[in-house]
Amino acid sequence: MFSSINLYKLFIYFKINYLGFIVFILFISSCWNNSPYKGYSQTKSGLYYKLQIIGDGAIKPVAGSLLQLSITYKTLEDSVFMDSYSYNETGMVILPFKHSSFKGSFEEGLTRMNVGDSVSFIVSADSLFEKFFKSELPFFLPKGGLVKMEVKLFGILNSEEYQTELKKYQEIVEDLDINERCKLKLYLDTNQIQYSPISNGMFYLPIKQGVGDRAKRGNQVTINYKGYFLNGKQFESTYDRGQPLEFTLGVEGQVINGFQTAISLMNEGAKTKFIIPSHLAFGESGSSTKIIPSYTTVIYEIELLNLKK
Repeated sequence: MFSSINLYKLFIYFKINYLGFIVFILFISSCWNNSPYKGYSQTKSGLYYKLQIIGDGAIKPVAGSLLQLSITYKTLEDSVFMDSYSYNETGMVILPFKHSSFKGSFEEGLTRMNVGDSVSFIVSADSLFEKFFKSELPFFLPKGGLVKMEVKLFGILNSEEYQTELKKYQEIVEDLDINERCKLKLYLDTNQIQYSPISNGMFYLPIKQGVGDRAKRGNQVTINYKGYFLNGKQFESTYDRGQPLEFTLGVEGQVINGFQTAISLMNEGAKTKFIIPSHLAFGESGSSTKIIPSYTTVIYEIELLNLKK
């Protein structure tokens, strides 16, 4: 622990500028912080935060701001499962900041950041996905678990700056579309397994034959599936969740369009692997959980467990 003389020297040093003085106060208060996470402080709402880099900007976000950020999502064990660098080479995304979407949200922490700051937040995984992403909790995150978010604030944009960045993004999107097609061709050319093409751009590989007629529009189907990226990394599995998916074939909005095509080619008991390009999967925006980036081809291994006419 610091002596009173050393604390006084620190006070004189940081008093040179206001920002330094704020850092001094945060540092001293952390000595008495009861946070269970090393180096993190806690707000009254329950948000844990740790200042990592001090920026030189003096502007703080307010409601209505257009924020230029980079965000990395990690488990508490520091395993990265998603980041903004998956969406473009700069790693920056634009977030229209309105209000905190839940109690203890990282958005509360944004209002305390200056341009250039980098802060690590710890938030509720359930609330983040339900309230912010408006999607189901990924299978690899436990209910009641926590997520680390490392956020850097690059800038606060006005309308003109936003339009400029939007134009840059549109140019990146065009490159992403071309890049996706090149990656798929490379995968098919180098993969030793021969997939069969489907007219809509999908490819399939039968693994196990089923019995009876193929599934048709209006049938109630129950399936198990695993989802992979082209590099073989798994991002989703009903097997791991222990809960098959049930839906009515042909009803829009229940599953991605590629699933509708895939199931219509299967009969009960069949298992098939499908390559689904982004225009039939999660498109230019990516998945709602943000785990699957924009313009990303995915592979699904699907098993049709049950079919009811």
